[in-house]
Amino acid sequence: MTRAALSHIGLAVDDPVEAAAYYARTLGLAVSETLADGTIRLGWGRGFHALELARDDGLHFGLELPDEATLAAFESRLQAHGVPAAREEVAGDHPPILAFRDPDGHRIEAHGPVDRSGEHAADPGRRPVRIHHVTLASPAIAEQVAFYENILGFCISDRMGEVFTWLRCNEEHHTVAVVAADVPALDHYAYEIDSWASLRTWCDELAARDVSLQWGPGRHGPGNNLFVMFDDLDGNRVELSCEMERYWDDRAQYAPRDWAPGAKTVNLWGPVPAWR
Repeated sequence: MTRAALSHIGLAVDDPVEAAAYYARTLGLAVSETLADGTIRLGWGRGFHALELARDDGLHFGLELPDEATLAAFESRLQAHGVPAAREEVAGDHPPILAFRDPDGHRIEAHGPVDRSGEHAADPGRRPVRIHHVTLASPAIAEQVAFYENILGFCISDRMGEVFTWLRCNEEHHTVAVVAADVPALDHYAYEIDSWASLRTWCDELAARDVSLQWGPGRHGPGNNLFVMFDDLDGNRVELSCEMERYWDDRAQYAPRDWAPGAKTVNLWGPVPAWR
């Protein structure tokens, strides 16, 4: 299994300044830098950024690899499978990247270690612990899953028929998930919070900020995590999640689990919105 971690996500927004203010107000993210083209990066007040807001750039996300040797081996793996990839310099406080795209065209930026010293300082109702995972909507879920599993070296944790697959590249149940949809898109992305008690506080604080929940509180079957979801100003769905299941691949062998398609799989507590 490729060892990697989600480092950040980049979103296309109508107005980066307005979107940055929303994320500062709603999730307590702090602006870390503003680039010459107006792109705004936000994070935890120190360390690497978690979120990048730009006009017209589309979705991208970063995968942090543990060292240059792992990155070089990852590059060789892409080349062996005929996946176009290029080393690139990135403006601002960002390490050089190995850029490539998945079958649905989503840009992935693989890179070496970054400063994560700003993470893991949860403040319930004010800021999450860290960015956690991304879920991609796809009209070609089999091809997407095969790419992440066979080429990038992720492992399947759970499947729900031909509709949903959750893949891991570290101890967390999933870093990337793929759900069936009519067009390629971001389904949602997630921040980790520290506990069920914090989730309750978050729901109250979001309500106080006039942020309506789109789903939850609930508990997913795959991953067993607690969650709530809401939409940002540009319609990007944001999840707050805690108690995610972990896998210890260095100590045990795991087989992918197959879940019955249905509402009780994606929310063991029952309610599911029409869009899911």
